[in-house]
Amino acid sequence: MYVVMGAGGKTGRAVALGLLDQDRPVRVVLRPGREGRDWKERGAEVAHADVHDAAALTTAFTGARAAYVLNPPDYASGDMHASARDVAANYAQAAKAAGTRLVALSSIGAQHADGTGNIATTHLLEQALRPLGASFVRAGNFLTNWLPSLPAMREGVLPSFFTPLDHPVPHSAVADIAVTVVRELLRDDSRTVELAAAADYAPDDIAAAFAQALGRDVIAQTVPREQWRAVLAGMGLPDAAIDNWVEMWDAFNSGRIRFEGTPERGATSAAAFAAAAVAGTAESGG
Repeated sequence: MYVVMGAGGKTGRAVALGLLDQDRPVRVVLRPGREGRDWKERGAEVAHADVHDAAALTTAFTGARAAYVLNPPDYASGDMHASARDVAANYAQAAKAAGTRLVALSSIGAQHADGTGNIATTHLLEQALRPLGASFVRAGNFLTNWLPSLPAMREGVLPSFFTPLDHPVPHSAVADIAVTVVRELLRDDSRTVELAAAADYAPDDIAAAFAQALGRDVIAQTVPREQWRAVLAGMGLPDAAIDNWVEMWDAFNSGRIRFEGTPERGATSAAAFAAAAVAGTAESGG
């Protein structure tokens, strides 16, 4: 049995489907209150657990050979790092009690304990789970992070917090993450895999990919740093979350957030992702 956390989200759903495609027994873990009928119809077991409930996680993990876990960012929390620390401890407690091996979604820059904003939560996850022999898949900036800007790109502009606009940034695609996680779930050893898309992409490259997909000019434009807080507040983020976002973007732009080694390359390109996004099928491909 393979347990998949976050099956209601992009990577969790893709991992669960990847396992089912290989006829592996799957138990998806959903938030309490979500029925999961579609998963049952696909042949998966359905369990319910909150990531802050160690007992429920233990029940969900029991009888499983391995489990895919992730630490969903708690932007609404006054202290997302404290929340992440609690979630990581719950995963560790549950995995130890159930005897279940873990494969965790982590991030580029997870080697740093601080100075990376949101990404420091993945460092906490690695620190808590590494003593248990967990494996980690460190992803770059998700290609799907560009999707909220699709309406602006349809008007010809791609706003970017990344700067300079011609500086390549490691990205990752949901489809590639899922393939890698499934592979790691089926292994018996423990390791850290750094995973990137087919190439690294600057904001200018992302704009060009969407320009091709949209059939119109798209120009990347830097969001001035002095406007970051106002822009993030306009997205509904509380002050504590904004602090972490600002620190993260600064760390990306300074080069602090980077892979430790040479990453594996997935199959997904920016061009393929942009084409899927414009066609409305990017959820599984990016």
